[in-house]
Amino acid sequence: MKNLIFSILFFLTTFNSWSQKYYDLNDFEYFIDFNNMYASLKFQDYEIKGEIEDIISHYGNRYTVIKGDSIHWLLEQSENKNKYRSYLILKGDYKEVQKLAKWEFSGKKLEVLASDKIYSNYFRDYFNFIDEDEYYRYKADRQIGEYLSEANLIGEYKIKVYRDNGINYNNLNIKGTLEINKKGILIKTNLPTLTKFSGYYDSRLNTNINFVKSGTFAGVIEDQDRALFSLNLDVKKKTATLVYLEVNLNNKVIELDTLNTTTFIIED
Repeated sequence: MKNLIFSILFFLTTFNSWSQKYYDLNDFEYFIDFNNMYASLKFQDYEIKGEIEDIISHYGNRYTVIKGDSIHWLLEQSENKNKYRSYLILKGDYKEVQKLAKWEFSGKKLEVLASDKIYSNYFRDYFNFIDEDEYYRYKADRQIGEYLSEANLIGEYKIKVYRDNGINYNNLNIKGTLEINKKGILIKTNLPTLTKFSGYYDSRLNTNINFVKSGTFAGVIEDQDRALFSLNLDVKKKTATLVYLEVNLNNKVIELDTLNTTTFIIED
């Protein structure tokens, strides 16, 4: 437990990356690379690989233009190169796409195949680009899921709440499910204080791979700031113990705010 508490110090460190290569968090195969001015991206049914240009329009807007064979992409940048306001996937002469980015107007017809002006979903909602520092960290995080898979711990378990925060629930029929997947965990029960709990693995909290393979691993609680979890799964004894904690940061001093332990019986 002390190691888990101290490990939160890693979350308070900020890393600066000088690289301008950004990876699609949904699929690391795809990226946009401003170092080599090249991109390999996929959106909906459209995939493109080609050289990119960074064009500032006559009106001061900045566009990333990706050149394909006959289909080209035009992405309007936000304040950061890995964030975008809108997209156009166009079929036609590439020179006309360049003019469209420069003047925000084209005198010749370009076929619009996809755009956020047509569809309600946004390009920026679909893509979640991360820099190289984050890429290596997320890649290491996902390796935790691979270790759990190798140990045959991935799956959905039917559970019964035995004890929560010091209260014994053994005589009550409080049941639910514990899902362990390659990205994290998801717990659902009919206990009012634990109806839904989800978290993601973090490699910085799982430095001992043997612990992971034996069923003890940790991660970050979803949608909470400075909140961590640790799960111990014992398949042979058919038990699982969840520990989650939250901390406050006051004058750069870490203070434990919440610590809760829940024990489950694995029924199947």
